[in-house]
Amino acid sequence: MDKSLTLESILIDTRANKELAENGYTIFPMLSPADIENLTNYYSEFQQEDPKHFYASTHSPDFAFRKKTSDFIKEIVEPHVKNILFNYKLLGGSYVVKPANGKGILQAHQDWNLVDEEKNRSYNLWIPLVDVNIENGAVFVLSGSHTKNKSYRGPGIPSPFKNIEQKLWKYLTPLPMKAGEALLYDHALLHGSPSNQTANARLGVVIGIVKEGVDLQIFGNDKGIIKTYRCDENFFLSKNTLTDFVELPVKSTISESQKEITLGEFLETYMNSKSDTKNHAPQEASYTDKRTFFEKYTLKNILAEANYRLFPKTTLQPKSEEQEIETPTKKDVAKFYNVQTDNFLKVYGKVIQAFRTKNVNTLLDYQINAIGLMPGIKALDAGCGVCGPAVYFAQHSKSTIEAITISSVQVEKAKKNIEEANVADKVKVTEGDYHSLEKYYPANSFDCIYFLESFGHAHNHLKVLDSAWNVLKPGGMIYIKDLFRKIATKPGMEAGIEKEIQNINNAYHYNVPELNSILDFVRGKGYILSSLKTIDIPLEEFENLTISNDFQELTGINKIENLREYVFPVDFFELKIIKPNIDIGFGNSRYFLQNMYFMQMENWKEREL
Repeated sequence: MDKSLTLESILIDTRANKELAENGYTIFPMLSPADIENLTNYYSEFQQEDPKHFYASTHSPDFAFRKKTSDFIKEIVEPHVKNILFNYKLLGGSYVVKPANGKGILQAHQDWNLVDEEKNRSYNLWIPLVDVNIENGAVFVLSGSHTKNKSYRGPGIPSPFKNIEQKLWKYLTPLPMKAGEALLYDHALLHGSPSNQTANARLGVVIGIVKEGVDLQIFGNDKGIIKTYRCDENFFLSKNTLTDFVELPVKSTISESQKEITLGEFLETYMNSKSDTKNHAPQEASYTDKRTFFEKYTLKNILAEANYRLFPKTTLQPKSEEQEIETPTKKDVAKFYNVQTDNFLKVYGKVIQAFRTKNVNTLLDYQINAIGLMPGIKALDAGCGVCGPAVYFAQHSKSTIEAITISSVQVEKAKKNIEEANVADKVKVTEGDYHSLEKYYPANSFDCIYFLESFGHAHNHLKVLDSAWNVLKPGGMIYIKDLFRKIATKPGMEAGIEKEIQNINNAYHYNVPELNSILDFVRGKGYILSSLKTIDIPLEEFENLTISNDFQELTGINKIENLREYVFPVDFFELKIIKPNIDIGFGNSRYFLQNMYFMQMENWKEREL
């Protein structure tokens, strides 16, 4: 695309105008505190919906509400715009809202074309009504991306970035802003915003802007053919833009289809980096499930999910978490490992896992594959011990590992192990509590988080998973390998199980999780349950569990006198869950029933849902 086409003048300030042309955006002060209060009060008084996902008032099916709201926003904004822009025309105004508590993510994208971008430009003026930062969903941009590539963007047209959008976050820059500041950006600018992780909605307004006298148009996908349609600003306020565009006059038909961009092509076009499939292969790796729809969704799974949706639990907080009498605390777990780490090392070596293979490298190699560790992946080892696994993973998978443990003794021993293995550039250890990961790491930091027999030390398992959501990237995975409370299969077993669970909890400052409670929370939070199973290693490969008695012999802790008659109170499982790379306000329906229609009858691909 010819960059000179972006050099039209719309801002009175020549510096800002140059910045807009070259970078694709510019920021300047705009609204007064009184304006912000008026706009906020109007939204609170007249908003008709309780948004569950990213929301714009132009999405409302009430066209009168759309128009009234647009007029109110323009009435407040336009007096300020007159002092900043010239030769312009305001289009419709809209509230844009990111709900609280992990909702409202917008993947990297470009906004719809509203003009012929070979001749003119169109813009959005976005104004937050609260201070915005990474935590509550600041806008992220790729500076200069509006000039790089021609694309068709409109209703029904898949994004050219749809197959790589999750990989683009690392190339985008966040734009923290104060309430009332304005971001003017080109509709072709590549941008996105993470979910709102705070307890309050992120409220803002947006207005479309074009130069005075420029004809509006919109691209749309009509039965597989991309067409250009003539329109005006009333179309966006009085019609369902996703479907009613086909009623507009056709301006032209685009014969070629929209090309999907690969990561290599993106790097070459947008980052001025030559495509090299060998070098970029690790970045291409992700947790995308390559199975077909019906390989993932058997009739049994569909019926189970339908039952869950039709008859949901009345609460997501399991009884066992609410009524725990004795659960480990931060202080207790830290003290336990500060005292006992040397004894663990004598029995287990640097890999402190009880359910282990005779050759511990067999287990670690399995975990590398199960977790999905590879070059380019950034992982968090939650409850890392002395970093035995983290060091091995860094050496053999070339992943970058952040590690966290509550024990100061383990931190010092981990640092020594990291230094001796010469992996300080790949592994970093932090002393901290994994119940509050957001205190130590930025939002959306990790491709994966793993718990290797450490999840059970949580005094509140649900809080750990909630905290992990905050620092896990959209599309990222949590891997848990741990023991879970066994379900009695014969009369009389329950008392024995309960007794031994209490022994484990008391002896090891543990809190053996109840699997169904964890799964209820996982699904209610919006995680996608990827898999739950026993570990796929032949039984003969595993170490005899009497290794645990070796530790008990050494320490006197919870010694089992008669293994033959011992009631094993736990099952070992590995659990994989994924934080969706879509807005969970839409639910996990992207993966489910109503989309069978679109896939079967409309021939949509799964990625287009």
